[in-house]
Amino acid sequence: MSVSVAVLALTGCGKSKEPGPAAASRADSTASRPLAGAAPGAPNCPATGSWARCSVLYRLERSGIAPRLDSTETVDEKALTGEHFAVKFGTTSRLEIFLYPDSAARIADATKLDRSKLVNGTATQTMNRERTLIENANLIGLLTSLNERLRERVSDALTAGAPQPPTPPTVR
Repeated sequence: MSVSVAVLALTGCGKSKEPGPAAASRADSTASRPLAGAAPGAPNCPATGSWARCSVLYRLERSGIAPRLDSTETVDEKALTGEHFAVKFGTTSRLEIFLYPDSAARIADATKLDRSKLVNGTATQTMNRERTLIENANLIGLLTSLNERLRERVSDALTAGAPQPPTPPTVR
């Protein structure tokens, strides 16, 4: 039940009632549970101009493609050294994310990739079923998927740019 409906129901009866202990317990557990993809700029996910795990997940969630963290935390690309995690989409598609301190570190580490086995987000895959390479700022993403629409949506979400810090208002 939404908060506004609950408020209307309580005020409509003419009685003021405190929520019971079960309702308070549910609200406390929901509020304290960390968000997988917190909005950039939130206290637990600062918008710094660089990608972070929370901002990647948030952007993928906002794209409507239902990402799920891969609990195994393993990656197939052993050549890359950035902080990594994996995300699943459905049962067959998987995205490996590597995050670096800055774009220079990402560019240096990306030289280890065999680009002949990768395609960018807008290129058509061949019979070899190449993985999709997504690079932006301090992020490298390697998407394993045959779904052209998913490849496009993930690529668009992550190449749009990392969340930028708020700009101070200009004085006129």
